[in-house]
Amino acid sequence: MVNDWQKRDQKNCFIVSGFATILAFVVVLLGAYTRLTDAGLGCPDWPGCYGEWIISKSTAIQNPNMDPTKAWTEMIHRYLAGLLGLTIFLLNYFILWRRRLFDQVSVLSLTLLGLVIFQALLGMWTVTHNLSPLIVMAHLLGGMTTLSLLWWLTLNLKPKTLKNPIRKSTRSLKVMAGLSLSVLWLQLFLGGWTSANYAALVCLDFPECHKNQTMKYHIIEAFALTTPEITKPFDHATLATIHMLHRFGALLTALMIGGLALFAYFRIRHHQLRVLSTLLGVLLLIQIGLGITNVLSVLPLSIAVAHNGVAGLLLLVLITFNVYLYTHSMRNSYVL
Repeated sequence: MVNDWQKRDQKNCFIVSGFATILAFVVVLLGAYTRLTDAGLGCPDWPGCYGEWIISKSTAIQNPNMDPTKAWTEMIHRYLAGLLGLTIFLLNYFILWRRRLFDQVSVLSLTLLGLVIFQALLGMWTVTHNLSPLIVMAHLLGGMTTLSLLWWLTLNLKPKTLKNPIRKSTRSLKVMAGLSLSVLWLQLFLGGWTSANYAALVCLDFPECHKNQTMKYHIIEAFALTTPEITKPFDHATLATIHMLHRFGALLTALMIGGLALFAYFRIRHHQLRVLSTLLGVLLLIQIGLGITNVLSVLPLSIAVAHNGVAGLLLLVLITFNVYLYTHSMRNSYVL
């Protein structure tokens, strides 16, 4: 039996976790904006900026090489990331304090705390290692992972009312949903690697990379993550390979998520799953349009940032889809 104070504590944790999820989404978007405006090294030191926590006119006067706009962009990103870390720390403190009530999510919340600490280290290494592609990509994926785990935690903290269970067998749908989530993570990796190596503008044609030219793919060289060559800039052919693999990944992702959305919408007559399927389909179409526009319009800043944002939204909806399937499927199912 859940007491009133337990309901209140659960509601408060749910609200804080939801706030942290929104904040994480903003931090991911601002991180994309920082990267796309070349503001990642707007502050050459860490955690402050030119030895200061707040950029002032005197800071700019004392450092003539400083770009105030880029410096402020980088510092605002750090401020919000710090606020996110503090929020996750407080959320962990409360969950562990009420461990009996939140025992099922305590491991998840501690994982989040460890991840956000590691993210802070990656943020520092991004600066101290002069935007190393491997570290930048890890930082991007770490941000998406933080967003995902926060949303998963929020869904687990939401009061569960099984008013509308899924009565139809969902074994095939669960397999499709799990595979779609795995493929999306692969695509996030490919997108992060493309962005970290500034390979987005290598191919400005669509759907080919270079019209009327035979392209040789340097796949091994493109993913030489642990070799000494990673410290050297990739050649044009290798960058083109990275870019095109991201496009191939986008095609596979579109087929998987599109197939999942269509299958769930037409085969499982369930209101919530139809809403989620529709959201998946709409976001997928928007993301495809943004990706093509990025290529043909030479990476406009607003479109490029939106491309990152919609990727995050696709991830959140797909996580919701998977969680909903596993929490609302009846063990003894029957066809509607």
